[in-house]
Amino acid sequence: MKSNLMQWLGFEVDQYKLAIPLGLVASVFYSPPNPEAQKNPYGLEVHEGAPIFLLPPERLLVWGFESTQALLQNRVLPWVIVLKTNEDASVGFRVEKTFGPFEAPLNIDRTVRYGDQELIAVNPVEELHV
Repeated sequence: MKSNLMQWLGFEVDQYKLAIPLGLVASVFYSPPNPEAQKNPYGLEVHEGAPIFLLPPERLLVWGFESTQALLQNRVLPWVIVLKTNEDASVGFRVEKTFGPFEAPLNIDRTVRYGDQELIAVNPVEELHV
């Protein structure tokens, strides 16, 4: 029996617990940055021979919050989430943790539940949509 629930990928960044529709994610991989690169977790990452441009999540996602570089500088961001785009270039962002993928309904307050956690649903900015 097919479920009518949406599939999500949850993640944590800058103390926010967020979820993105799984259909908008191209890939997710674990790649702890080297200590020198961690000072600036954004730039270029090469994964399986393909370049991925890493940007701050607030530049790629509509989420209503602003990330602060000061908070991110003291955190390890080992996971990379790559978004599906209309462009040839791959873009993504680093996060502290990932959750799922999982199925859940989108609540009226734009949240989804993953176990006992409530995650805020986000979408890529308009120009990244598939």
